[in-house]
Amino acid sequence: MTVDFNDYFWGEKNNGFDVLYHNMKYGLVASKEMTDFFRERSNIEESNSKMMTKLANKAGSGCIHGTFAPVWAVLKGSAERLSSLHLQMVQKITELVKDITKYAEELHKKHKAVKEEEAGTLEAVQAMQASTHAVQKAKELYTSRMQEIEKLKKDNCSPKDLEKAETKLRKQHDDYRNLVEKHNPIKMEFERRMTSTCKRFQDIEEAHLKQMREFLTTYIELLQTNHDMVGQVHTEFKRQFVEMTVDKLLEQFVLNKYTGLEKPG
Repeated sequence: MTVDFNDYFWGEKNNGFDVLYHNMKYGLVASKEMTDFFRERSNIEESNSKMMTKLANKAGSGCIHGTFAPVWAVLKGSAERLSSLHLQMVQKITELVKDITKYAEELHKKHKAVKEEEAGTLEAVQAMQASTHAVQKAKELYTSRMQEIEKLKKDNCSPKDLEKAETKLRKQHDDYRNLVEKHNPIKMEFERRMTSTCKRFQDIEEAHLKQMREFLTTYIELLQTNHDMVGQVHTEFKRQFVEMTVDKLLEQFVLNKYTGLEKPG
């Protein structure tokens, strides 16, 4: 479905401009919230890095003696590499946060410019709303005058009362007609400006959504790359562990700790 804002933001209340303007401002809110989200993710990665460093230190403080000692070295190395990967994520997400913060600042300036440049449209909207209300009110009053005359005729009122009511009706008719005549150019100006404004707001939203998607695409790529690298660490850890068979560990022990090959004579 191809969306065209120019097809959807009209209506009896003529409040399409207000909806589109506030929607534009929500874009700035979204960019700031995304910044907060990524900052929190960076904090999580930093915490994970510290925890993995703590875990590596724990493995490093394991008993260095005995046949199981080589396994502790593998556990320590794996934890250190994972800690490093989490720290890399902190750095990369921090860069992403900087980019989004810069974008939010530029977006704020852009919104201020739009507000100033669209002041004429806002005036046209307000004029249209006021004129529409005035025309509707005049129409209702004119209808009321007509109903009043019909009632007077049914009630066989005096000619004087009827003439007085008809005079009011003619005056109300003139007022109504004048308001309609004034309303037409106001309506044309409103439609002209809103047509242009709808396109502008849609261009702004499309550019905003494209940029926000690019930020998220970068984030997803960071996650995927980090996931792959973490997987490599786990794969390497598994490979090293599998190679450390009971026989291999015993072999390393005797090669490092043997006391002699010859039995006493």
